[in-house]
Amino acid sequence: MTQWFGQTKETRGSGLLSRLADWWSTRSELSALPPEDVQRIAADVGVDADDLRLLAAKGPGAADLLYERMGALGLSRADVERLAPGLMRDLEVSCSCCGHKEQCGKELALEPQAPGWMTYCANMTALLSVESAKGRAMI
Repeated sequence: MTQWFGQTKETRGSGLLSRLADWWSTRSELSALPPEDVQRIAADVGVDADDLRLLAAKGPGAADLLYERMGALGLSRADVERLAPGLMRDLEVSCSCCGHKEQCGKELALEPQAPGWMTYCANMTALLSVESAKGRAMI
C-alpha cells in the first residue's frame, strides 16, 4: 500500500493529483505526447492543457502541503467535496502552483495550528469556509 503524506493510495480517492500521479507512473514525458492527447488528458482531469503541463512539471507531490494543512484543520477530502464538488481540484491546483511552499512546510512542521499561514495561503478562505461549515452542520 503506497503512503502519500499520511494518505494511502486508497484514501486519496480520485482527486486531481492522485489521478495525475497514477498517470505519471505509466507515462515517461507529457511533452512526448501529441497535443490532442494532452488536451484529452487535461479535459479528463478538469484543467486546460497549459495547467496540465504546469502541474506535470510540479510533480505528483505538489499539493502534499494542502493535505497536511487540511489535516491540521481536521478536514478531509470528503468534507471539501460534500460542501462544494470540484473544489478539491481547485485547491490542489492552487497549492501545487504556490510560491510559499518553504514557509508553509516549515510552519506546518513547527506549529501547524499557528495562524501565520492565513497571510499567504491562496486556499485560506476556502479551507476556513469548509472548516466553519463542518462545525455548523454535518457535511
